[in-house]
Amino acid sequence: MCTLAASDLSRFIGRYRLNQATRELAGRVQDCRMTAISDNRECALHLTAADTNLTGPWLDNAGSYELQAPELVGGVLQWTRQPDGLVDLALGPESQRGISIEPWAPLAGPPGAGLPDAIVFSPRGFAANVPSDFAAGGVIRVVLRNKRSDLVEQRVVRVDRGGNVQIAVP
Repeated sequence: MCTLAASDLSRFIGRYRLNQATRELAGRVQDCRMTAISDNRECALHLTAADTNLTGPWLDNAGSYELQAPELVGGVLQWTRQPDGLVDLALGPESQRGISIEPWAPLAGPPGAGLPDAIVFSPRGFAANVPSDFAAGGVIRVVLRNKRSDLVEQRVVRVDRGGNVQIAVP
């Protein structure tokens, strides 16, 4: 009886962690948008790593992203990570065990920004990416997966051209 209860509880913990990581990613996207508006400059959520082994051991979670802003360094525009802007699922915290970011469709970013695989917000709060970055349905999708689940369990963070963020269950 205890074994059945423990395995059932394990599934709920994995789902809780998936929902928590998804809310954190969606919150970071919204923070990035609000930073672009309040600072009156572009802000980017740069997707830096995905889990390339989605069928591997559930403890081998992976994926990372960071918030970046443009800065002029010696007259050259460079994107720099913001303080506390890095989130790496492989490093923790413990609450992210078993959660990974699936590989995403390649993103070109905004024209001339030189920042691929990023969602960039303009000072007006709109997603400044090129139109081809927005897949069917007119959104950029970032998918998180619960690797602990026996079934494929995912959550999707969707960003439209207006900068609106949604969480969906596929």
